[in-house]
Amino acid sequence: MERRKILIIGGGIAGAACAWALTERRMGEVLVLEREDQLGSQATAQNAGILRTLTNHPATTALALETAAFLAAPPPGFCSVPLVNPVGLALIPRTVAPAAIHAWRQRKAPGRVSTPDAASLAALLPHYRGERKGAIFVHDEGHIDTAALFEGFVRGARRGGARFETGVRVIEILRGPNGVGGVLLEGGRELSADVVVIAAGGWAGPLARAAGSNLTFEARRRHLLVTAADDAVDKAWPVVWSEPDAFYAKPESGGLMICVCDEDPVDPDHCTPRPEVRELVAQRASEVLAGQGEARAAHFWAGLRTFSDDGGFTIGFDADVRGLFWVAGLGGHGMSTSLGVGRAAAALLCNAKLEPNLERALSPARFFGAPA
Repeated sequence: MERRKILIIGGGIAGAACAWALTERRMGEVLVLEREDQLGSQATAQNAGILRTLTNHPATTALALETAAFLAAPPPGFCSVPLVNPVGLALIPRTVAPAAIHAWRQRKAPGRVSTPDAASLAALLPHYRGERKGAIFVHDEGHIDTAALFEGFVRGARRGGARFETGVRVIEILRGPNGVGGVLLEGGRELSADVVVIAAGGWAGPLARAAGSNLTFEARRRHLLVTAADDAVDKAWPVVWSEPDAFYAKPESGGLMICVCDEDPVDPDHCTPRPEVRELVAQRASEVLAGQGEARAAHFWAGLRTFSDDGGFTIGFDADVRGLFWVAGLGGHGMSTSLGVGRAAAALLCNAKLEPNLERALSPARFFGAPA
């Protein structure tokens, strides 16, 4: 196999997982560039850390299922703590087609998915009073230890020879007669590469324009709130995610992490919280959760989620710019699909094939009617 120099822009969960998977394959020289002074300080650090494998995109679901298996049984030496706390996930879906739910259930291990009646759901979620119709309970999903997972990818990638640089900003993607040839950093330093991988989360859109790609991505803001510690909150409560209520909540730091699934387009360089959304979160919590009418906020923040034009992941070589590779548009699922995303990207970078339907669903060529 030809060994190439691969430069990854973005030191978050997508870039780290991709670097780890490339070193797993002994692909070549791998260098990860992160614009911030610390790895994983943007969307990765803001992630809610929920393991949910059923989504409204079959490709995302497939990568999440692959990742869930890895989280349950990581390879020796990857981490020293469990990567998932399977408190359970109570999901009330609305956007997922019945056929997709059936296909997903077929891939789950026997006994891992149940359909609770109203009394059973009330016992599992004594604090929840939102929509219950059509609820699914997933017994082996719950909380991801996001820090341990991210650190495992970074540590493993470094052990495999990958290098990471922080505090470096890419201001131009260099192109030559044969396609992409490297990047220009702020300060004038040039780095050569055979392949440039864009795994930069919310900055995928600006980098696409800088590279001359025809792909477009949109960064969107979503708010999360953690309530002050409360003795009435049981840390063993399952995660509850109600799509009809546009709401999810889980125990966190003695209180509850709450999200109203809001989103609005945002400049990734200016993703600050909107105070009015804090009021919306408090109002929705009082409607859906018992005892939260007067809950105080201990922490309130806005995170970044990035989307392609059709809402699906974009993983693969650019259709127009030779040597440019995408790991982008993960739409907030980067943590729960990280292993699957990293291994899919590494396989394609090695010119290996994925399952045909998965490869077509991920391919950048799908936006232009070209074959994957």
